[in-house]
Amino acid sequence: MDKLGHVLAQYGALTLVVLACWGAGDMLLRGLKIDRDPHTRLGAPLAIALGLGIGICVLQWLAIAGRLTSTFVTALLAVGLIPGLRLAIERGAALRQGGLRDRWRTTPMPERWAAAALALALLCTLMAPLPPPMAWDELLYHLPHAQQWAASGHLTVNDWLRYPWFPYNFDLLYAAALLFGNDVLPHLLHALAGWLTAGLVYRLGRQHLDRLTACLAAALWVLLTLSEFTRAYVELGVALFVLVAAAAYQQWRLTEDRRWLLPCAFAIGLAIGSKYQLLTLLPLFALGLARHDRRPTTWLLVLGGLLVPCIYWYARNALLTGDPFNPVGGRLFGFTDWNALDYRGQFEDLRRNYDLPAWPLWPALVVPFIPALRGSAAVRRALILSAYMVLVWVASAPYPRYLTPAYPLLALLSAAACVHLVRRAAALWPALHQRHLVRATAGLALACLAALATADGVRYWKRIAPTPAAREALLTERVTGYALWSQLRAHPVGRIYQIGVEDSLYYAPQPVWGDVFGPWRYSDYTALDAAQLHRKLAAEHFDALVVHTGRFPQVTAQPGFDRYFDPVQSDGAVKLYQLKPQGTP
Repeated sequence: MDKLGHVLAQYGALTLVVLACWGAGDMLLRGLKIDRDPHTRLGAPLAIALGLGIGICVLQWLAIAGRLTSTFVTALLAVGLIPGLRLAIERGAALRQGGLRDRWRTTPMPERWAAAALALALLCTLMAPLPPPMAWDELLYHLPHAQQWAASGHLTVNDWLRYPWFPYNFDLLYAAALLFGNDVLPHLLHALAGWLTAGLVYRLGRQHLDRLTACLAAALWVLLTLSEFTRAYVELGVALFVLVAAAAYQQWRLTEDRRWLLPCAFAIGLAIGSKYQLLTLLPLFALGLARHDRRPTTWLLVLGGLLVPCIYWYARNALLTGDPFNPVGGRLFGFTDWNALDYRGQFEDLRRNYDLPAWPLWPALVVPFIPALRGSAAVRRALILSAYMVLVWVASAPYPRYLTPAYPLLALLSAAACVHLVRRAAALWPALHQRHLVRATAGLALACLAALATADGVRYWKRIAPTPAAREALLTERVTGYALWSQLRAHPVGRIYQIGVEDSLYYAPQPVWGDVFGPWRYSDYTALDAAQLHRKLAAEHFDALVVHTGRFPQVTAQPGFDRYFDPVQSDGAVKLYQLKPQGTP
């Protein structure tokens, strides 16, 4: 019952956010007088996504002004909540009057199976966001930065954490959640972006292809990104904004109404304000805009919508460091906190983890050779954008997770190719029309999805921690050094430098210095002998050293280490040492 209450409370909080975003996004669409055509409407997923973007911008402005507090965030939610609640009531009434049950009865069997597959895929994700934070990057820098903004109310630059100069639009949502002491809600906000993306994939599939393809594409998107629903990263948010931009661009070309360019540019601005890699979309977008509309007023409209969500991050970096893209622009603008070795090491690490795109996306390669699909303008635009993103990914940083923004369009194209090929095969080989074979195949696929949904549900249900005691036990078991950090939060030992425990910094007493890159890089410390290490740490006013002796055994195993450092306590391989006053026994 404790777990059930916890789940309901978390989803209740998310529902308030969704209603507020729906209300804000719908007000924007109503003000622009777009997305009103019932035949082409992108509806609630588009409105909620835009409302999420509006919320990000307001949170950014509040943090710039030093007013990122629970009072202002509550007021922000209240503004959108009333219109959002009204929309939800109206939508519910429309669904009841729309004869859903009758429509389901008349739906062809293949579409029913595809809808069931989508429902099961979504079911796989319901429990995934509910355990407390335990993933590497969210503990390393996503949540620690948000933690600092929530604590101070300002957009502080936290130079002891990794990537202090990155653009962090989506992470502002996490800071708002942490204001209320809820670090599970960031998982749900990231998952919300994934669910909204699935909704938009479905809407676009219905609009430009058919319901069967729409369901399969949305299910494919969810299944390919299942692991992302467990984390407070930014990949799902970035993918959502890229898809919103693509959908709005398509609506502009479909209707010739340039007001669609405003949400298109706004969504691109949100994406490039969340991740540097999305800057590569700007040349393609500018080329498409220049081809169809060169009016200065249009370009001013687009520039304004683009800059509002992201200009702060790049202007701040340019003014304070001289590099608007710090640290990745270091080779062009000069390095500040990073150096050339850090830069090279980062990209070498990405290339070492290179992998090919997920195999279910490969059928998208067939689409250009299918005349029925190639003849659709919407499909051609999806091909151009997805091919461009894949080529940029291959040429820059072919790290699998960095391709996530292209997944929604690739899933649509892949599903379209598979559905077309199956239909062609069925027409050429009548044996494929045998009902028993088709039903057996569909039944087997749905049974596998049901088993996956059940297994995932049980696995993540076990990790839900509804009470402080359950949370402590889970995190002590699963998070490196958690017990040690808990002890240090309760009993501070002064200024700490850590080596090898960066994957749990969210739970450490902030600030704690030490990282692979930047001014506190491990390589400047681990190459020193015990006396030099003690001297360097003492000169930098550190009082204690935390070392993961399993990852960096050479630090504590070197001769004479115990002459300069006193062991205080340990948590498995993670050990705390106090600096001796004079480095003597």
